[in-house]
Amino acid sequence: MKRRTFIVRLGAAWAATVGFAQALFGAAREAGPCGAPPPPKPAQAAGAEGLPPLPLPATPQRRTEKKNPPRPPVILVKIATDRAQDWSTDLNDANNLLIWMKANLGVNFTYDQKPLAQVDLEAGDVPVLYRTGHNAFAFSESERVRLRKYIQRGGMIIFDACCGRQEFVDSARQEIAAIVPDHPLKPVGLDHAVFNCYYQNAGLVHFTPSSNLKSPAPSGIEGVEIACRMAVVFSPHDLSCGWDMHTHSTPGNTYIESEDGLKIGANFIAYATATRDLGVTASASKSYVDADPTKTDKFRVGQIVHEGDWNPDPTGLQNLLDSVGHTTALKISFATEPVKLEGDQLTKYPFLYITGHDDFVWSEAQAAMVRRHLLNGGFLMGEACCGRAKFDLAFRREMGKVFQGMSGEGARLAPLPPTHPLYSIQNSVKTVQYTEAAQFRFGGKAGDQPRLEAASVNGRTAVVYSPLALNVGWRLKTVPYAVGYAPKSALDLGVNIVMYAMGA
Repeated sequence: MKRRTFIVRLGAAWAATVGFAQALFGAAREAGPCGAPPPPKPAQAAGAEGLPPLPLPATPQRRTEKKNPPRPPVILVKIATDRAQDWSTDLNDANNLLIWMKANLGVNFTYDQKPLAQVDLEAGDVPVLYRTGHNAFAFSESERVRLRKYIQRGGMIIFDACCGRQEFVDSARQEIAAIVPDHPLKPVGLDHAVFNCYYQNAGLVHFTPSSNLKSPAPSGIEGVEIACRMAVVFSPHDLSCGWDMHTHSTPGNTYIESEDGLKIGANFIAYATATRDLGVTASASKSYVDADPTKTDKFRVGQIVHEGDWNPDPTGLQNLLDSVGHTTALKISFATEPVKLEGDQLTKYPFLYITGHDDFVWSEAQAAMVRRHLLNGGFLMGEACCGRAKFDLAFRREMGKVFQGMSGEGARLAPLPPTHPLYSIQNSVKTVQYTEAAQFRFGGKAGDQPRLEAASVNGRTAVVYSPLALNVGWRLKTVPYAVGYAPKSALDLGVNIVMYAMGA
């Protein structure tokens, strides 16, 4: 599958312009310190018509009358403040980025710039908000509430420290923490879709010589993920000057080279438009409650808490258990609870579940707790949410600690053979379908066989692990860029794993 398919959600592939391209493809010009006057009214990023014709006016135009093309859709709003020397020193950053995208990606968008109070965040018409600047800043509490709801509904916010100014960096960190206090700001891994959704490996960049930073190197960009979607991105090193097609040599400031910055910006917008439908409100993250009075037993599922983003998508597991409760004959009520690896917590949970995006580490005592749980008849189901490599490596490493000292050849992860009864205990799973991202990762050769792995303890399959995402498929909605199973295959496998663990 070609990488261009990842950007289909950006809209129709409109014709590329040539006039702007010659000016944009050359080397970025050298400029003095940022400090330009307030910007002019934003220009359109294109002139070609790419939308359906507008309704005819009351008085039809004559053929000789000039027809103004409809304005391309607004993809981004640049937040203006009353301090023009702070936010507006790069007059054409957003405009040039969109022109560059039109010339290189064949998509046609425009932008606005206005104070936050004038942006209609509730309508859902603005996929991206962009805040850049030099100085310290702070949102009001009411603005933070609006911004929190905006990203919960699927919007993305880009924060950019113009010239890498530390005052802005410190303020941005504080404001992001205030907007989304329950979701940490963390470095974005090079394998994340936001760096690979159109341009591959865009997170590995070159800095300008005066930045005194190693090149090529990771961009240093950080982000906040909510429900498997990057909702906030923050660059502590300058992107806006690169988008504006100029560079500086100011000592102590840090700039990403223009070409690399433009590729990152294009990826941000591609990712934001493709994933905006994944936004969830707090009410969507319900706790699973089975109120069927005919179900007399309660089956507790303990979800292991760890530092690697342990609960990236709260709805997936709940939907799986809901499906088990409604599609099987089991008279069981389910309860899901977070569980920390401390004390004797695991004794309450015959079924443990672990997922995540990032690295995590268990102490020897914690690994011993999981070992005792498995030796005493417990079951562990694990899966790498979104197919993330960091979690996959961490899970394999930490389970190595758990298996250490166990007897028997089965005490290690190995492919689950297709003849294993798990594949037929409820649903007959002979073949599966994979997401587009999984097919892309495997070069179109993912095949149609499931890729589950398992480990045995005392002759019993006690651990089942999927290095590819199951959780996001349990949403029953396609999650762009998730490397895993398509929804139906994920649900069929998930139901079978739960049924097998319960000995049904």
